[in-house]
Amino acid sequence: MASSEVRPFWLVVDIRSAASDRYSGLARFVIGLSQALGEALSARRSQNDPQTENVKVLLVAKSEPPKWAIELIQEYPALISFWSGGPGALHQSWDKPQYLWSSRVLRWIMRWSGGRFFWIAPGNFDRPVLSAFLLPRALRSNIVQVIHDTIPLDHSRSMGFLFRMQFSILVRRTLARLPFVFTVSEDSAARLSKLAPRRTLPIHILPSGIESIFGALPRFRSVSELASARHQFLDRLRSQAISESESGFAQLSSEEMDALTRKRWVVGVGRSQKYKGWEVAEEAVQQLNSDLSEGVVFIRIGGDEDGQSSHSQSAQRSSRSTQQVGSSAQQLLVRLNNSGSMNIESLADDLLAQLYRCSDVLVHPSQAEGFGFPPVEAALSGLPVIFRAGTAVDGHFQGHSFHPQFWQRIDSDSPGEWRNALLGVLRNRSGLDGFFDEMHLAVHPRAFICQRGGGQDFRWGRAAESLLNTLFRPKQEEVAAVGESQS
Repeated sequence: MASSEVRPFWLVVDIRSAASDRYSGLARFVIGLSQALGEALSARRSQNDPQTENVKVLLVAKSEPPKWAIELIQEYPALISFWSGGPGALHQSWDKPQYLWSSRVLRWIMRWSGGRFFWIAPGNFDRPVLSAFLLPRALRSNIVQVIHDTIPLDHSRSMGFLFRMQFSILVRRTLARLPFVFTVSEDSAARLSKLAPRRTLPIHILPSGIESIFGALPRFRSVSELASARHQFLDRLRSQAISESESGFAQLSSEEMDALTRKRWVVGVGRSQKYKGWEVAEEAVQQLNSDLSEGVVFIRIGGDEDGQSSHSQSAQRSSRSTQQVGSSAQQLLVRLNNSGSMNIESLADDLLAQLYRCSDVLVHPSQAEGFGFPPVEAALSGLPVIFRAGTAVDGHFQGHSFHPQFWQRIDSDSPGEWRNALLGVLRNRSGLDGFFDEMHLAVHPRAFICQRGGGQDFRWGRAAESLLNTLFRPKQEEVAAVGESQS
């Protein structure tokens, strides 16, 4: 039978977690992997790869496709499709219980594809696993489960009781029953292995990638370049800002803007869960204001609604309503606090990359990370990083040859120790400039950091190739693996 007459084999990617423009680590994983799958399958098709010649990607969600999905479909129209998973964007049923939507969609895809599909569930667990009567044993080999981390188990105080119990039950069941289980780092794989010591099949690792925009341009080094770049960043931020403070960020005078550009910029990126440890960073930055005459501003990106006022949440809802009726400009919630910190709800990648280029240091005090995107994004951009030891971040640059103050691990939650580490970078009395001089001679910071960091390039293509090679390996290898698991 000619290959054109063979029914497609579908990689069905659940993209519900990446349906908005607020990119969590999970959303970045979904988008990056989906884009890399399109690129990898296109390359394999041009090479007439027999293992994946009929493989296509189906993106599924509960609403209309996000912008990134539309652009991906337009780039690879013969390889990638989208389905809203049933009634479509305007239908409100199947929201409760949460597992009903994905369970039904998975069964429909099984019928329509003739069983030729893998359901890729990129989360800590997926709803079909919850419902045994909607998930027959025969379907287990069609589910590809990605478990990002064990944070709800390791840091229970950061999660609600019901969520922790549900997480624990479903992750353990996934490890016990599903043949295809993936995670995103060696650290998470080791922790998950301890949860299921009797599991004989491997827990595969899909190495997360970092978008190419991070580290593609050099850092600003001269005083005039840095001041100009910071003004440009703040101007762009102000043009999109919904301010919430007594003075109002959007109403800052030119003198106040100049004063802001002259401060030292410490950046923190991540949501507001307890295990992220932002109170440690905030206290450390506060202590720095008595050490540095120019002052310090702590720029926090990604603070979510947990700590925001009702006015803030109302502004966000208004912003999103405006976007839904066709506004092209993303509106940003920006708050200036009396403590000297700036909180920004979220930033598009181009603005975040610009912020990394013109800041002084990134601080990442999180006590748990399944992968941890911000430290890698910042380091690839040439920005010094101070991070909490004991997480997956430890393994990002194994065997690196960085300056000791460029990539610092702190095995403590003492604000004083974090303040000392920050002060060492900001005062720059240990030769860090020499490291920057070497970086400046490279093609771009990313190439320099990848080379000095042990050779890892952080391309999303590695994740796509790893997934395809595991799912579509030669039949004799698959038979051997199944035999091993049954012995």
